[in-house]
Amino acid sequence: MNRLDLSRKPWLWLFVGVWAVVVSALHFGGLAYNVYTSIWWWDLLTHTLSGFGVAGVLFLVFPRTFEGARAPLVIGGIVLAIGAGFEVYEYLFKDFWYGWSMAYYAEDTLIDLVVDVLGALGFVAFVNGLTKRPAENVDSCSDGTSADYPDGLRSDGGEDSTDGTDSDGNSD
Repeated sequence: MNRLDLSRKPWLWLFVGVWAVVVSALHFGGLAYNVYTSIWWWDLLTHTLSGFGVAGVLFLVFPRTFEGARAPLVIGGIVLAIGAGFEVYEYLFKDFWYGWSMAYYAEDTLIDLVVDVLGALGFVAFVNGLTKRPAENVDSCSDGTSADYPDGLRSDGGEDSTDGTDSDGNSD
């Protein structure tokens, strides 16, 4: 399955939508019940899960962004920029960090951005896992016959014949 086909699957849209609702509930519930201050890793959890979710939304809207060897770098950069924007918003409009030193806030921001990107890279790995074919299906089967090539063509340029000999006339 290619990435474009995967991005059109209704189950993936549902998965990302449910993911967004869960992450939002964890975040806003954490704020409402002071979980961020009572469980030290709660902020790490919500940022990691949100990085995964933001990458999921990016995939649904821009699936071609996930193609190529540079996709993790591109997706990581986009999620880093979105996370940085959120951190600026958090700094300007939130009062829960009141009393933090600037050094502590800077450390918290750096850690938040790192786990945002790690979550996004987790989604890149998730997509790659769903779109990669197993190695044995790519070139040939274990019995030497062609798995993916029509009309008996093999990946090495030879042909499978019906009489048990290869393209050079050698028998199996």
